[in-house]
Amino acid sequence: MGKKTRKQPLEELTEMLKTLQEKEKIQDCMVRKFQKLIQKKGLPSSVIKNFPYPIAVFEQDGDLVFVNSALSEETGLYTADLSKSKHSIFNRITDENLQILDAAENVFMGKTTFLTGLSDPLDIFMSDRSCGKILSSEYREAVFFPITQDEGQTTQGAVIFMK
Repeated sequence: MGKKTRKQPLEELTEMLKTLQEKEKIQDCMVRKFQKLIQKKGLPSSVIKNFPYPIAVFEQDGDLVFVNSALSEETGLYTADLSKSKHSIFNRITDENLQILDAAENVFMGKTTFLTGLSDPLDIFMSDRSCGKILSSEYREAVFFPITQDEGQTTQGAVIFMK
């Protein structure tokens, strides 16, 4: 009986690992499809604009270049605002969302990062004319990934927030 109880945690751990690997495969597939869509159709693609989850695209210095409709609805920040004045996510990093800074910087080293347990991550995207914080944002997970050119060089980073 003792051997079965010793074996059980190992089996459970193995199952958890398999589940995590499956999730990672799905995320990688999703990221590749978004990268291809952005490369072929560009950011103004209606699929990206109207995607039901918040999406933002940023430069290496943290300046936003695109936000989709879902992010605009949550934050009051629109792509048109970005052409009038710079909106850097790096200037809005706090202790609560420090892991976002690491993920955004890692994008330019070609890395994809999945974050969970985020605390009010959309606050860094708030429009300057919006007052206060987003009330009870449900978005607690995010995938940060590079947007590359044909040669494989990372030109921008993107993030998709999930519930």
